Amino acid sequence: MPTILYLPDRAVDAALDLELRELLSTCFTKPQDVVFKERRYFTEPPAHRWMIRSPAGKLVAHIAVHERQIKAGDWVASAGGIAEVCVHPEARGQGLAKLLLDEIHDALAQRGVFFSVLFGSRSIYDSSGYTTPGNASIGPGPDGKWQPVPELMVRPLTAAAWPAGEVFLPGPAF
Repeated sequence: MPTILYLPDRAVDAALDLELRELLSTCFTKPQDVVFKERRYFTEPPAHRWMIRSPAGKLVAHIAVHERQIKAGDWVASAGGIAEVCVHPEARGQGLAKLLLDEIHDALAQRGVFFSVLFGSRSIYDSSGYTTPGNASIGPGPDGKWQPVPELMVRPLTAAAWPAGEVFLPGPAF
């Protein structure tokens, strides 16, 4: 079983920053992903990082987690925003992302975080307990408007149910 490493993002040193940017640039190759050549996050720095190294010490798997909130009317709940999920091509097919997600879910639940949220594909994240509620908006954007995010996926980490009606995820996409 691989060893899972946890590190607050603020503790990332220059050497790890370079390793993270190399891994992210290898895994994310769309034109907009060029940002990973210069920084270790897409939009804003996350609060937390979970990683796995190969037996030889190479960084092969990574997930970042943002501390977020969801709001529905007067109800506010904490959420862990899952981002930059990646496994080096040479290490894929070993269940490393699922191992990281399981560890992250446990850690967030122990801290009293209600939900884990991410933007992803059902074919990938269904097996980790994520569903698409279809009632969330993110923002507000520069124009002051909230944007529906039908692709937002949610996994409860406590007994709390995802709210019915409009749910707002303040802040930028992660």
